[in-house]
Amino acid sequence: MEHLFQELLQHYFNEPVHSMGNVPFGMTNDSRIVVLNQSKYVARIYNRHTKNEERLQFEVELTAYLEHCSLSFGVPGFLSSKDGSKYVILSDGSLGSITRFIEGEVPDLLRNSDVLSYGQTVGEISYALQQFSSVPVDSVRPTIAFHDPYSLHPLSYQKSIHEFLSSPPFAIDADQIAIIQAYYQNIYRHAPELNLLPKQIVHHDILIFNLLIEPQFRKISGVLDFDFAANDIRIWELTICLNHLLQFEDQTFEKIELFLDEYRKYMTLTPAEIQWIPYVMQIYYVSLLSIYIGQHYAGRSIAPYFRLMLKQLLKRREWLEYNQHAFSDLLHSKF
Repeated sequence: MEHLFQELLQHYFNEPVHSMGNVPFGMTNDSRIVVLNQSKYVARIYNRHTKNEERLQFEVELTAYLEHCSLSFGVPGFLSSKDGSKYVILSDGSLGSITRFIEGEVPDLLRNSDVLSYGQTVGEISYALQQFSSVPVDSVRPTIAFHDPYSLHPLSYQKSIHEFLSSPPFAIDADQIAIIQAYYQNIYRHAPELNLLPKQIVHHDILIFNLLIEPQFRKISGVLDFDFAANDIRIWELTICLNHLLQFEDQTFEKIELFLDEYRKYMTLTPAEIQWIPYVMQIYYVSLLSIYIGQHYAGRSIAPYFRLMLKQLLKRREWLEYNQHAFSDLLHSKF
């Protein structure tokens, strides 16, 4: 892999880099932080199962649009290579790019200030992505049905998921497997109603690992990783972020209220969207499990990630059962 990064750098720079280090998060692509002439960049080699030229070209155009939206935070704009292109094809057929590095630290969602900035940022970028639907682009706008777990990874389809759950490569409690299988059985039943909900471009992954915050004033400075940005039902953005907040604090509604109060300054929801949020919050984890199953068949070691997402699914399921009415009342009061 390191020789491919050296090859990638030669497409962009004439002088040698001063240092190159690993990026702490991310399983989808291989990334390195590059330092050259006191400037930082992110070099990335894309997973061939999840990124083709068409999707990468869309990401280039989307981030270029966002860079011109006067947002309160930055996005990782693509550098031009020596021949003027925004990405390159490496000798093994992989796609590679270099983007600008954004300074900041990981937000702390136990701090109210960071939760407020999180809500503002998600609302702000959701509105910008909604407006992007009317912007002419040269690339094809990708579509993801994140509520269809059989469509999220080319190696994760109905038969392969069934085989994985029937004979898992690592220990999984039988009762937990039965719960997962029940979710898969119900997903197609609900798909027609979910497909009628409003759609727009969705980032799909605005978690703290893809956010940077300015350490002194506690304002989000960057939103990263548009790998999964695609047209989808728009409540995915909100439900993914609500799940993320609850991973940090689920004993009260305080953090959710702070987040929603900022988010709703930019976005509103229909009654049907509000109704489906609790269910979509649960199938989010089923969809992630499907992606991990695909990564397993692609040769990656997924056991700790799979177990973590399964634990989160069971925890969210229990939380929603206990807080069903109070949570629904809160959502209706905000929108």
